Amino acid sequence: MANLFKQSRSKQKGSTPRTQRGASKKGNASANAQVAGLRFGKGSKSTKGNENQIIEPVTIEDLDWMGQGVVRGNPMVFVEGALVGETCEIEVLTSKKKVVSAKAAKIHTLSEARQAPFCPVFEACGGCQLQHINADAALAQRDNALKVMLERQLGMKPDAWQAPLEGPRPQYRRKARLAIDARNPDNIRLGFREANSNKVVNVETCPILVDPLSSIIGPLRDILSGFDSARHIGHISLVAGDNVSQVVVKHTKALETALIDDVEAFAKAHRVDLLLESKHGQIRRVGHGDDMVIHTVNGCSISPSANDFIQINKVVNEKMINQALGWLNPQPSERIADWFSGLGNFTLPIAKSGAQVQAVEGVAEMVRRAKDNAQQQGIENVEWLHLDLADKNNVEASLQQGFDKVLLDPSREGAMTVCHALVKALPKTIVYVSCNPSTFSRDAKVLIDGGYEMEKAGVAEMFPFTHHMEMMALFTRTQQ
Repeated sequence: MANLFKQSRSKQKGSTPRTQRGASKKGNASANAQVAGLRFGKGSKSTKGNENQIIEPVTIEDLDWMGQGVVRGNPMVFVEGALVGETCEIEVLTSKKKVVSAKAAKIHTLSEARQAPFCPVFEACGGCQLQHINADAALAQRDNALKVMLERQLGMKPDAWQAPLEGPRPQYRRKARLAIDARNPDNIRLGFREANSNKVVNVETCPILVDPLSSIIGPLRDILSGFDSARHIGHISLVAGDNVSQVVVKHTKALETALIDDVEAFAKAHRVDLLLESKHGQIRRVGHGDDMVIHTVNGCSISPSANDFIQINKVVNEKMINQALGWLNPQPSERIADWFSGLGNFTLPIAKSGAQVQAVEGVAEMVRRAKDNAQQQGIENVEWLHLDLADKNNVEASLQQGFDKVLLDPSREGAMTVCHALVKALPKTIVYVSCNPSTFSRDAKVLIDGGYEMEKAGVAEMFPFTHHMEMMALFTRTQQ
């Protein structure tokens, strides 16, 4: 590995690599850098002149938690599109002192776990990255990679690692955003962005979407075709609730009356709730439909609006809620904080235990809707607050009331400000739900250094076939 870049420059000069997976995924370099910063510390320096070099065959030793092949050494090499045991030539995308990001250029020895992608546009579409590996193998290897990483970084005990929470595959996703290219009204493209590009991949169906959504993509494009004002559509969101599916058409200028009439007819024919949303956020319902309901656990439900965040995998989300309830073990006599609470995905089931709950969310409209929804379900033991939890003063003020237990479910940026405050307040139990293991590791170190033990942790396979990984951890206080 020390002479990795010297091995093949003369032999490969002028050659054109044959890629196995097309262009690299947008954001991989930054994601690798973030993970590398956690693995190796700060101070990595860029190595000039190595980008786009073709390297002679290397053998992939592991997958990392994002599903990329790993070649150990100095530098460490992360290879998009390569699997464990495969020997392949790689093309360098970015290089730093200790980390190289690359993609497989030519694979000589194929892994038994490699499979043909089940989606016909996988090579172009930027939505999925891991259809080339058997899903069970991908989960097992990524699960182990994350376990090993946390053992090394945080001193996690091996028996703390829990079995992964799994759901259905491939049809699991109940929410998606469709990109549209309507510059030519007679040849509209509707689908998803290409990998590392703004170009729209035209799709008829999507095999990872649940049936009510996948089957309407083609007919929806047909309805929009031929109208000049379709070029004013920015994107289209699809959401499948338990009682109705919803289509939200975001537009920047007024749409033709005839187009609106056809869209309304489409909504009735396909029995979906169709909303038009202006660039100012004004929403007009043109298709008849009921307010969306999404059931969670213990008889609870949430009612999202057009742009609200929801967990996109119904089965895995319900397993996560039940696991969180088991780990928190809420009691009627306790005060529990649910921070980054959204519409109350975790809040409402916790409140059903009888505990007093403080739910804090940074989006004011979501707080209002969550409160109204809770009241409609007869849940009154929740204090709903709109606060920015990245603000230290807000966090410290909220903690003054004192809490027995805390649940955190932040965005990818994590909850470092909150964790620094929690090690001063010292609630006895913290459950942390994370969609970014890198920022989770950073925040977990704050908790562990501040007097907590990571008693349990594990993966939730919220996003099969993608680089993304959801996880949960239970922290318990080890000192007063």
